[in-house]
Amino acid sequence: MKIALALGAAAVLLSGLVPEAPVAARENRPLKCRIGAARRAQAPVGPALVANVPRAMTPVSLDAVQMNDRVWKKVIVEGLFARRTPTDTLEVMARLVNCTKEPLAVSVRSSFLDAGQAPTEPTSVWRIVHIAPLSMATYQERSIGTTNVAHYLIELRSDQ
Repeated sequence: MKIALALGAAAVLLSGLVPEAPVAARENRPLKCRIGAARRAQAPVGPALVANVPRAMTPVSLDAVQMNDRVWKKVIVEGLFARRTPTDTLEVMARLVNCTKEPLAVSVRSSFLDAGQAPTEPTSVWRIVHIAPLSMATYQERSIGTTNVAHYLIELRSDQ
């Protein structure tokens, strides 16, 4: 009898039917940003746009977000994602954090490039993304091109 109960318990354990303990909801602390730490982070390694004249401009990393004005004092890019859609276009997403205590509107657009860094299509229109104080918002864009799209660049600026 004891062996049968033990074997039954073992079978239940192995089958994955053991009820799991309930997971308690977890609250996060209030959001805090360290803009200085983000600015000091090492630049991404990889493909970049560089000027034909040496040292004429800073390299612009591809597959990244380029901040075009002083918006870097207010926004941190928390996450950057790129994936192929079922139709083989490239979908890019950036999760943006408003590090201020005021509502913020930023303008964002995307460029899509081929393996040789040539544009595969016109740059997207500027889209306004509204971010609540000390909160996050997500920007998302899809390329028109399919397999010829190898790189992207997301530009971010203060809404004008």
